[in-house]
Amino acid sequence: MNNKNKYLPVWKTSKRLERNYERILNVIQQQFFQAISNQNNPNEMINLLNIIARQYSFEKYCQEIALQMVTSVYKKTEGNWRKAAGQNSKGHEIYEALNKQKQNIFMQNVIQKLIEQNATLIKTLPFNIASDITKYIEKETTKGRRAEDLAEEIKIKFTEKTKANAMCIARTEVSKAQSALIRTRAEILNIQWYIWRTSQDERVRNSHKDMEGVLVSWKDPPSPEQLSKSKYQYGKYHAGEIFNCRCYAEPIVDIRFVKFPCKVYCNGRMIKMKKSEFLKIM
Repeated sequence: MNNKNKYLPVWKTSKRLERNYERILNVIQQQFFQAISNQNNPNEMINLLNIIARQYSFEKYCQEIALQMVTSVYKKTEGNWRKAAGQNSKGHEIYEALNKQKQNIFMQNVIQKLIEQNATLIKTLPFNIASDITKYIEKETTKGRRAEDLAEEIKIKFTEKTKANAMCIARTEVSKAQSALIRTRAEILNIQWYIWRTSQDERVRNSHKDMEGVLVSWKDPPSPEQLSKSKYQYGKYHAGEIFNCRCYAEPIVDIRFVKFPCKVYCNGRMIKMKKSEFLKIM
């Protein structure tokens, strides 16, 4: 595959959207720690976090934040498709479909599902922090330390831990939302194949390195770990759908811009194909 083809920047996951979501998640988690800042008893901290998680106002807030993130990704991917439409022979068809997609029930259902998933994820944050604090207390008390002596330590330790957690969640969820929305639009347009793209740097996980430039069908997700014979197995998934993944799907909007021969994932195997061979299964 030609790594410098002109579609490459179009489909890349937005770092700006990731940073925005990460910032919001950090603000939310900082509010949790502000709420428990006056507590000197870890057990009271845990109780307070559980109370916050069950509040109706917090639930509504989670819905608003999730809606904001998904809407931003939706607009970004819509822009991706419009740019792609201006660069290939299917432009008019894509523009027509984009204009109708706001009324498309399939698209609406995907958007609603993404919102609900992210709202639920945000809502579990205080529960997760409370659970982690509980485990930490249990571990430290077995060493002879008293729970009451751990309060200040917990505030510092878990404030830093939740920052790292926010970064991972933001990267994962923005990427998953983009992948889902790109796939939905592709299927509406009957575009069944995409090119798996990685970030092409030293941080690409080993199981994904071999996926760079591979043609993949939306109907047949690969298992990169199985293909690379990794000891870790996460099942089958598409580009951008697994935790902390920076890969993304580049829909094959115009076959003319695919440089053959190239690698194709088909029926559990990676096969190098000529254009004539690929057209038979496309």
